[in-house]
Amino acid sequence: MSQIKTVGIIGGGLSGLAAGVALAKRGIQVELFEAKEKLGGCCATTQQQGYTFNDGALYVAVPELLDHAFDKLGIDRSVSVPLRRITSPVETTLPDDTIVAMGIGSDVKIHGRDGEARSARAASEVESLLNKWRPVLRLFADDLLTRPPSTARLLRKAWRHLPKFRGTVAAELERAFSDPAVRAAMSGVLLYTGLPPQQMPVFQLIGLVALLDSGFYLPEGGMSTIPQALSTTLLQHGGKIHTDAKVKKIRVTRNRVFGLDIHGRGTVAVDAAISTVSGMLTFGSLLDAEHVPEALRRKARNAPLSQKALSIQLGLSNHLEARSHSVSRLPFMEEQQRALLPGSEAASWITYSVPTVTMPQLAPSGGSIVEMFPPIDQTWAIDRWTQEATQAAAESAIATLSRLHKLDIATSRVVSPKDYRDSMHLFGGAVYGLSPAAGPAAQFPHRTPIRGLLQAGQTTYPGYGTSTAIWSGIFAAEALLS
Repeated sequence: MSQIKTVGIIGGGLSGLAAGVALAKRGIQVELFEAKEKLGGCCATTQQQGYTFNDGALYVAVPELLDHAFDKLGIDRSVSVPLRRITSPVETTLPDDTIVAMGIGSDVKIHGRDGEARSARAASEVESLLNKWRPVLRLFADDLLTRPPSTARLLRKAWRHLPKFRGTVAAELERAFSDPAVRAAMSGVLLYTGLPPQQMPVFQLIGLVALLDSGFYLPEGGMSTIPQALSTTLLQHGGKIHTDAKVKKIRVTRNRVFGLDIHGRGTVAVDAAISTVSGMLTFGSLLDAEHVPEALRRKARNAPLSQKALSIQLGLSNHLEARSHSVSRLPFMEEQQRALLPGSEAASWITYSVPTVTMPQLAPSGGSIVEMFPPIDQTWAIDRWTQEATQAAAESAIATLSRLHKLDIATSRVVSPKDYRDSMHLFGGAVYGLSPAAGPAAQFPHRTPIRGLLQAGQTTYPGYGTSTAIWSGIFAAEALLS
């Protein structure tokens, strides 16, 4: 540690900002470089004609994990990032016109034939599911996810729960719920992974358990208040933040980092560096091949990527009538792979969120925001997403939504897979980096074989939320100073 005076951080998302805070509070000079003009990465927001659109992350899950991270960094989360609970999270309409409205805990209401009796049975079954899986969620949120990844610790702490992790989400929901409509609504919550429930590893169920147990939240003012709190703290402790500063190369000599090549600024001398871009980018393009061991080159080449996404955000001048934050029309669980198919199938199924149900001030008075991620052809080469192709896909999805709601569109924002790659700097346009089905072996370790180079961010830590991104940065900083 005595030899490390200056650390360069590549990327100004949550991981990079958290690493910077952890280092700056230890007296290290931090130089943080962000390629874009604003901070936050996938947790930023964009203002457009008075509407606040998310750049990626849509909500905060497991808020206590965020609290633990902010406590670790010495930041009062309740003051710097006040949270508002999403009180009506999900409403799902099934092909037989049954509607399942999910609240928190056992608050499940079924509107349809024998709705009262089915609701009571569903509430009891939700309680049983939570009794089985809540201990797992608590173990991860309060212990395992607040420490560097360790297979030995996982086995030591979670060995009693390991049998639960065999099988798929579909199989677990079949066991847990007797009502097909409830199974469909529950599995539909997890379709953001891009996987049908029959292919979804059962550990993804933790996302559903988190919703039912503690709920999802929006930061007051939007998701960007999280990176704002981190960047303010970093600056208060003497850290320097450089935006519009793309790192082109990590410079290495004798297997040790000595500098970063910044576009238009030359080489900046550093004693160490933390890269928070994906491991595929760090070991595939930021380092010269001669400095990357073959095992890491192979890992970067063969990384199992998550799905690509098309994001459509509408700023409406009218109030959109929606009773829940997230609204879906879905097939029953056994056929939900159809909801992931593009083309004519996409016109039958739709999932969209209306953040202004929870936080009206994200839009001008009387207005609404709608966010959609319609299914797209995952086999398309990313450069096939031309402006014309993107616009055609967006118009098709908007037409589907317009059959359900009146849409007075004041402004819109469409982000294609190509945009995610080129503007958001997500490798291959993959929104989660590694596939949600990828096992721990696919993750990149925080420590690298190159002295003074640490890896953090999207491909280093299990989980696909804001809090795990922060923890990844903290772990990289701690590993550097240990």
